[in-house]
Amino acid sequence: MTATGEERDGLPLFDSPRGEIRGAGPAPDGDDAGRPEPEPSGTQPPGAAQPAERPPLPGGPSGRESEPAEGGSAQPPSRSPVASEDPLDEVDQLLAEGRHAEAIELYRSMLLQLPNDIELRIALGRAYEGVGEPAMALEQYQAAKEIDDENVDVLVNAGNALAAMGRFDVAERELRRAVRLDASRPDAFAALGFVYFRRGLYAQAELELNRALDLDQSSAAVFHYRGESLNQLGRVDEALVMLERAAQLQPDHARTYYVMGIVMDKKNRPQEAAAMYRKAREFTAA
Repeated sequence: MTATGEERDGLPLFDSPRGEIRGAGPAPDGDDAGRPEPEPSGTQPPGAAQPAERPPLPGGPSGRESEPAEGGSAQPPSRSPVASEDPLDEVDQLLAEGRHAEAIELYRSMLLQLPNDIELRIALGRAYEGVGEPAMALEQYQAAKEIDDENVDVLVNAGNALAAMGRFDVAERELRRAVRLDASRPDAFAALGFVYFRRGLYAQAELELNRALDLDQSSAAVFHYRGESLNQLGRVDEALVMLERAAQLQPDHARTYYVMGIVMDKKNRPQEAAAMYRKAREFTAA
């Protein structure tokens, strides 16, 4: 995933509960559309795709109580060649090494023994999202919803996957339900804000992203996209404050500096704008 260009073909997905983005945002429109952007690079956008976190589960050395198999004692899930006492540690290591297909197969083998484990289904869904398969991820979230249709983690992740598939109306419905069930979740408000951002509804996006920031101010991505929304609304002074904070939290994200350059141009500060564009190019080339 790059910091510009191809990143904007996808939809950012927010890690629960921190509100970090997995993915990136849309291209600018309006009076920003014609500005040159830095070339794509390997620089990750704020909170870019990360391996799915191991679910916090009680009991046993793997975090679970053994469940007896029919006609005998419980058997461990099939293992990859990674040596570990804990199959969840194996998944972490496989994802860290980029061995996504093996990690997904290990998750699937664990679900054969624990088909009603919602956290495992969420973890598998996010692993699918990490390899660009939101439809496969959505299957896992839908299965989890059949177990508990008021689980906020499930609703947020389902909303993210639906948004990544361009199904914004359904995504909004799932995310609205999530915030009704739990209004203390910054990731739910952040995901909802980005659905509006992607649709060009910048006033609604800014409102929801601001609600996310009221609850948590640790996400560079949320500051960044609120800044972009404010810029599109012509509120450039506020936009600059948000973008500067995003750059403090994640100082190697090229697009943040690029949008700061746009804001500086609008504020008739051409030298500072040029410095921001130059910085964006430097991080893009890194």
